[in-house]
Amino acid sequence: MKPSFSRFLALALCVLLLLPALAACEEAQEQTSSAGSSASGATSALVDTEGVDSIYLNENGLYTLEKLERPEFNFTEKEFRVCVYNNVVQNTYFSEEIGYDLYETTDDAINEGVRTRNDLVEEQYGVKVIAYAVDDVAAAISQSITAGDDTFDAAMPFMNWCTGIAQEGSLWDLKSFEEEGYLHLEAPWWDQDANRMLSIAGRLYFTTGDISFMQKVVSGAFAFNKKLYEEYCADQYGDLYQMVRDGKWTVDVMQEMAKSVAADIDGEPGMSYKDRWGLIGSNALPSSLLLCSGETLVGKDGDDCPTLLFGESEAGVRYAQKLLEMFNEASSEWFLNVQTNESVQGRDIWQTTVDVFGENRSLFYSTAFSGVKKLRNYPNMDPFGMVPVPKRDENQDQYYSLSGGYAYGVCIPKSVKNPEFSAYMLDVLACGGKNYVTPAYYEIALKLRDSSDEESAEMLDNYIFKHLVYDLGAFYDFGGISSMMTNLMASGSADVASELEKIHDGVLQAIQKCVDAYRLDE
Repeated sequence: MKPSFSRFLALALCVLLLLPALAACEEAQEQTSSAGSSASGATSALVDTEGVDSIYLNENGLYTLEKLERPEFNFTEKEFRVCVYNNVVQNTYFSEEIGYDLYETTDDAINEGVRTRNDLVEEQYGVKVIAYAVDDVAAAISQSITAGDDTFDAAMPFMNWCTGIAQEGSLWDLKSFEEEGYLHLEAPWWDQDANRMLSIAGRLYFTTGDISFMQKVVSGAFAFNKKLYEEYCADQYGDLYQMVRDGKWTVDVMQEMAKSVAADIDGEPGMSYKDRWGLIGSNALPSSLLLCSGETLVGKDGDDCPTLLFGESEAGVRYAQKLLEMFNEASSEWFLNVQTNESVQGRDIWQTTVDVFGENRSLFYSTAFSGVKKLRNYPNMDPFGMVPVPKRDENQDQYYSLSGGYAYGVCIPKSVKNPEFSAYMLDVLACGGKNYVTPAYYEIALKLRDSSDEESAEMLDNYIFKHLVYDLGAFYDFGGISSMMTNLMASGSADVASELEKIHDGVLQAIQKCVDAYRLDE
């Protein structure tokens, strides 16, 4: 458990951030929060309420369930147990948003946000929130269903694992709890892009929102070394942040910058991880850039069913080929591909990416925010900034960020004996998370601790998290449609058209199989 002084320090920081909002309130008064209780709300003023319908807010600007139509709470359960990942196997993507004081590495602000939310839930509803932490959530769900027990009331597996569980018929349709008011999926504490893209045939078996911040943790961005940028790029390109604002931060510009920085500096023949690179990444980078260009692998038809979209546009196929050609050629020049560079063999490839950037040997680092947190361990690293994934070209309408398969999919397994209680409590936790947990991660842990300047915080707000991509093809990998680009990169090929033709029928068959599985109960 964290020392009490650390908790006090985190709380004090939250209060300092609250001062402008507190000054706007005439008198501090008891608040009915969206978590269902009264509290001053350590991080509540960090919540962005701009443009939100007043039905979701109370008089103090906190998100609330109290104004919505929902049944009276008359459940007898005294615990709400959410099955989540522990840190035994998942040493990076383990859950920190359901229980508090579980891990020494959890930020104090996050612990305080979760504690506040959970205490409020217990105070109003008499229900203690329990993080039922296991090595493998998907396996725990399967075991629970097979055994017919109800050791937990809800679960948060990785989204790319939710897809299989859902097709097995092991999850409740979350939309089925809306009519009676147990769950309010249209509310701002649920991610509307996720709801829209993850539903199939009118059913939504898993989604995400403010009950979790993992969809942000696993989202991608580009970190850049400010010292290297100033030395090699600033004279020609000016302020990189301004390039982003002007819509001029593109893949071609990134390539030019990266080439200008890369150099063999270790005195050994060939480019190893000990040299200076323009960009660090893996075989997955071309696929990520493709999905952040506005291209869609699998979208929806008018019946809310998946439909293969990639390949319909020749421009999309040409861009995919361009990316593969670019990064295959660059692997020995300016792009350190940790999965193919011989010098990395035998090392932890993901740790190597962090090491190279943390030791100031790369201009750019293509990373999720889980990697950004690990940069805290490099006290001698140069200042760095964060920008969104670069555009395909200046004609691209906006910047996109891909939310990966390690985001949590919130779901209610069929083994649960009282799914209405589970749905009710998921709404309560997500709403409380909007007030206390998401701000603790986003405003304090990410912006204040992991961001080194105000411009990076601006990038997070206005570009990186403005448009998160949830692509059904990326999560379900129908017939290999998502792994296609990664496999081509690994083999050194750029023949996208031939590979797409090869897997085309299998993709359509996998899509139809999924739709059939979702429609079994019709």
